[in-house]
Amino acid sequence: MNSHPRQLSRRFASSLGEVAWDSEGDGPDLLLVHGTPTSSVIWRPVIDRLKTRFRLTWLDLPGYGASQKFSGQEVRLRAFARVVREFCREVGLTRPHLVGHDFGAAAVLGAHLVEGQEVASLVVADGVVLNPWGTEFSLHVSRHESVFAAVPEYVHLAQLRAHLATAVTRPLGRETEAGLLAPWSGEEGQAAYYRQVAQYDHAYTQQLEELYPTLDIPLLILWGEEDCWVNIGVGECLQRLVPGADLRRLPDAGHFSMLDTPGLFTRELESWLEAQQES
Repeated sequence: MNSHPRQLSRRFASSLGEVAWDSEGDGPDLLLVHGTPTSSVIWRPVIDRLKTRFRLTWLDLPGYGASQKFSGQEVRLRAFARVVREFCREVGLTRPHLVGHDFGAAAVLGAHLVEGQEVASLVVADGVVLNPWGTEFSLHVSRHESVFAAVPEYVHLAQLRAHLATAVTRPLGRETEAGLLAPWSGEEGQAAYYRQVAQYDHAYTQQLEELYPTLDIPLLILWGEEDCWVNIGVGECLQRLVPGADLRRLPDAGHFSMLDTPGLFTRELESWLEAQQES
């Protein structure tokens, strides 16, 4: 399960700092938004499989991946929703399909429901979409952010590596693991990691919950059956809240479902998107 991280060649000046992004392929617009504590690296298996059918665009959210990180930076869910809207305007994505994983799911839902971004459809993958959320480890770190931020780098990276391993059902490939860890290394990266944990935004997911029943565009929910970060019951609840939502379970997949079962994840996504274009 190797996914070699490519360099993001483009930059966008968002209201929260410079955002790294890239695009590839030709066809209907599909924007991929990652969650925490990942980056656009997580989408590489999907990009490689869909680039002949869609114009794929992906970005590293502010404070993540190759995007700008700085002290005092706002990296809350509501801020990400605004940046997704800003980004779509800047690069000319007028009515894209939006795909969000983990935090990215709340970002794309918020971009549409709160920020008013027009979309062709929404896809939520193992999403942070309902309260309460957060793994036991992440919530513990959030409560003691200053203590964890001060640990030596080798301790920080070791505990983060162990944490990432619980998000998959099979070992991460060496290059994928390195790509996920690299943005959180060094003094700047370590500070950025604990900054985003300290800004967990449960109030925003509460706001979104109240809006889900008003969603009137196609919604696909993809969920790893073995997800131990966000239980599949959350996906089932979201399906009940959103009229006409389609839930597809991904056997043998954990929270990083696109890495555990990239072929199945992509086939389910592609077949559903094609059905939307035909309807």
